[in-house]
Amino acid sequence: PEKSGAARVSDESSAGAPKTTRGARALPDATKDAPFVNTLGMQFVPVPIVGGPTAGQRVLFSVWDTRVQDYDVFAKETKREWPEEDVAQDATHPAVNVSWEDAQAFCAWLTEREWKAGRLGAQGVYRLPSDHEWSCAAGIGEPEDAAKLPNQKSQKLANVFPWGSAWPPPRNAGNYAGEELQPALTAGKFSNYIKSVMAGYNDGFETTSPVGSFAPNRFGLYDVGGNVWQWCEDWFDASQRERVLRGASWGSFNRDDLLSSNRYHYAPSRRIIRYGFRCVVGESAR
Repeated sequence: PEKSGAARVSDESSAGAPKTTRGARALPDATKDAPFVNTLGMQFVPVPIVGGPTAGQRVLFSVWDTRVQDYDVFAKETKREWPEEDVAQDATHPAVNVSWEDAQAFCAWLTEREWKAGRLGAQGVYRLPSDHEWSCAAGIGEPEDAAKLPNQKSQKLANVFPWGSAWPPPRNAGNYAGEELQPALTAGKFSNYIKSVMAGYNDGFETTSPVGSFAPNRFGLYDVGGNVWQWCEDWFDASQRERVLRGASWGSFNRDDLLSSNRYHYAPSRRIIRYGFRCVVGESAR
C-alpha cells in the first residue's frame, strides 16, 4: 500500500535523525489539559483509537486545523506554490487552497523540522489521520466498521452530528453556511459550488473563522464539524482516484453533509478554498 509523505520521509531519512532523539520516546507526553506544543505552536492531545490498524496505539491530534501561520512557514521555507485564497483570512484562520499532496508535503517537512529540534523520537512522524482515526476523534469510531472502505460508511449513522442529534444545528454549533453567507451568494460570489444556506442559522462568519471560535468536542478538538473540510489519508473507494475529506465546511448547508459519518472525496491534487487539513502525531509504520 502507498505510504504517506511523512512515512516515506521516515523510511528514507530516519538514519539521519539527530542523535538527541534516538532512544527518546517516539511521541511526546500530552493530555487534554496539557497539550503537546510543537515548534510552530500547534497543540496536540491524545485521542483513543478503537479498531483499525492503529487500535490502542498512541495518536495525538492537533486541536485545530492547520492554521495560516503554520502553513505559511512551510510554504516560505520550501517555496511551495500556495495560491491566494478568495476569502478574507488572518494568521489564525485555517489554511485553505491546500491539496492532499500539499498536506502530505507539510507533514513530511514538519517531521524533519521536529526531528532536528529534538522534539520527536526517531519513530515519531507527523501525518494525516486515517479515515477511521478521524471517526474516533469525532466520537463515532466504535459503531463504524474500521475494515470497510470510507465510501461504504458514508452517511450511515443517521441523526449523529458533531453537536448531537438535533436538527437544525443549535446556536454556535460550528461554522457552516448560515444566513450570514446569503448576501455573498446573492451577489454571485461562491455560487458555482454553494447553492443555499441553512435558514435560521447564523454563525457570524461569512467564510472561514479563526480556529477555536466554537466549543471543542469531548477530546478537546475544535472544528471537528465546520470551518474547512479536512483531508484524511485514505482513498475514498476501491478505484483509488480520490482521497477522503471529513467534517464539512463554512460552505456546507445540506443536512447529510453535516452528519459526522459523512465523507466527501476529491482528487488529491486539487486545491479549493473550502479544503484544509488537521495533522496527527503517530509512530512510523516502518
